[in-house]
Amino acid sequence: MNKKGFTIIELLVAFVILFILMTGFLRGILLYMEYQINNGLKDRASEIAFRMSSQIQTARFNPTAVCDENNTNPFLCDTLYAYPYDWGSAWCDGGNCTFEVQDSDNDGIADFYDPYNGQNGNFNATPTDTAGWLRIKPCNLTGDRYYCCYADNTQINATFTCGERYRGRFIYAGTTLARLINPATNSEVGRVAGVVVWYFDTKGRYRFVSTPVMRDTR
Repeated sequence: MNKKGFTIIELLVAFVILFILMTGFLRGILLYMEYQINNGLKDRASEIAFRMSSQIQTARFNPTAVCDENNTNPFLCDTLYAYPYDWGSAWCDGGNCTFEVQDSDNDGIADFYDPYNGQNGNFNATPTDTAGWLRIKPCNLTGDRYYCCYADNTQINATFTCGERYRGRFIYAGTTLARLINPATNSEVGRVAGVVVWYFDTKGRYRFVSTPVMRDTR
């Protein structure tokens, strides 16, 4: 009766094949986990953008209210605010708005929807080093969230947050601001906040969701 067993060579070959199979299986699991995390980040960023847009759209808006922690709609407050570019006298015609023209860092993203002055992927390690044109920005990290500050670093109402940790990564939020005028009369007719919510995915790539929110001054 033949009682021949496995040789060392056969065992090594079987081990190599098993190792290759296990490596592929583990890589598949890791890729699926990354896919799930990135999809979750995208969905959560969209939820935050919708929430912030809704706050701006529904909160009481007083064009002359002081910009402090008691302001009910700080995203539209412009007391002592120095508008960048021509955002202080912006206007829209046929769907084209002057505040969406500037792209000073040539990264393909209009400054009105861009939280960074430079190539955004380079800010992964310094995510709160935001551009000077942001009216509202993340600040004062506490635990798993960032509060919101005006451009001069004054913190606004603590009920507003501009960043949160999600699945081990942070999602950030901020806004820009433009003042809309009637070119014929040069009088203010409304304001628009550029909402931008952004994050860096599992590979460190910059991702964002943005939208304009307009309110008239009546």
